Amino acid sequence: MNAPRQGLFASLLVVCFALHTFLLVLATTHQLNENRASQGQLMTTQLVTDSLSELEPANTVSLALLADRYATNPSVASIRILNANNQVLATGGLTKTRDGEIFVRDALQNEKKVGTVEITLIKPSIGEILRTQWAAILFSLFLHGLLWLAYRAIARPSRTEYLARINNVSRLKHEIQTLTQALEQEKHNAAVAIAQAQQNAQAKAKHKEIKPVVLDSNSLALNIQFYDPKQLLDTVNKTVSVPYFNLCQIFLNKATELCLQHYKLNSSDISTVHKFDEHGATISMTADTPDALRCLTMISAVFQLLSDVLYKRYREEKRFVLQTRSAISSSVEAMQLSSVQAAERLVQQLSAKESAMHVPTTLLKDIADHFQLVSLPNPTNVLTRHAFIINGMDSDAAELAQSFRTEILKSKQSKAS
Repeated sequence: MNAPRQGLFASLLVVCFALHTFLLVLATTHQLNENRASQGQLMTTQLVTDSLSELEPANTVSLALLADRYATNPSVASIRILNANNQVLATGGLTKTRDGEIFVRDALQNEKKVGTVEITLIKPSIGEILRTQWAAILFSLFLHGLLWLAYRAIARPSRTEYLARINNVSRLKHEIQTLTQALEQEKHNAAVAIAQAQQNAQAKAKHKEIKPVVLDSNSLALNIQFYDPKQLLDTVNKTVSVPYFNLCQIFLNKATELCLQHYKLNSSDISTVHKFDEHGATISMTADTPDALRCLTMISAVFQLLSDVLYKRYREEKRFVLQTRSAISSSVEAMQLSSVQAAERLVQQLSAKESAMHVPTTLLKDIADHFQLVSLPNPTNVLTRHAFIINGMDSDAAELAQSFRTEILKSKQSKAS
């Protein structure tokens, strides 16, 4: 049972230690620069005072001894004493090849320049500074190590939390396995049903035409699409995508069935415009149907919960899966869009796991008490200007959606058994 995000915390500690060391070196460098400036000014002043009597006339022997005496300071790289014509009279220093900061002061006697003193003080390198601060750096490393050990001890989950997480993962795996088995059974049943339907359709086609679904201008349409910014659907084989679409259609059918029962509606009150394929799925209801908007909104919420469970499980198994988004819309006369066309266009404005709606104000009152609606950001037309994102729901609606989700998963599990 390791602490969560140990790698991230370790990376933060490494960055923190590096930043602390950098600041320590920076502060030490700044302090050394100030001390060197004060020392250089003081030494040049003293050397000018001591050598003033030997410059006029120039006594090179005394000046050389004086320069050597000052050069015994370990911070001095080199010393030069020049006359008024900038000719070198004496030099000193043990490390004349070292770079450093040069301090220059003129020697004045009776307001007349009689010479110049140059002292070069050694400028320590980064390595020398680190060697002088090894104790502070070692203590900082020890402190960060203690923080790492403390995090592992404090953030480590308890045995109860660990077992609960393991049980939750096992439960989700079992649910998805059950759904997969149910999907295989549904595929078999669907294949048989399709064969029978084709035979019946061929027989009926000789007598009458099949009437297409007609959507009036007073309808509400729910459109569910896949969020696929990387165009993954174009890269998968039909042997992978078709079973996935069938499973999504099973979820939608079960969610629709439970919501119709809850709101005491008939299956004839809702119509399927088209089933799941790479473009998603669409269902429709007449706006005059009692609780039509509530029913469609709850179907959307339940399907999103089921889709989220499927997405997490398939991602763990490295299988093809996509997140979904949904939109509910009525017709938009200003843009000459039917409810189906408006829902398909509105859902394209959303990201993964988002839901939106565009319905008349009179219908919004039916769900305003149970769902939190937020205006769609950055509207560009009449459709998006009057659209709302479903940003949340109250506890009653959330419990209802969760109960439907659990019931669907359990029914799939018992059916597979």
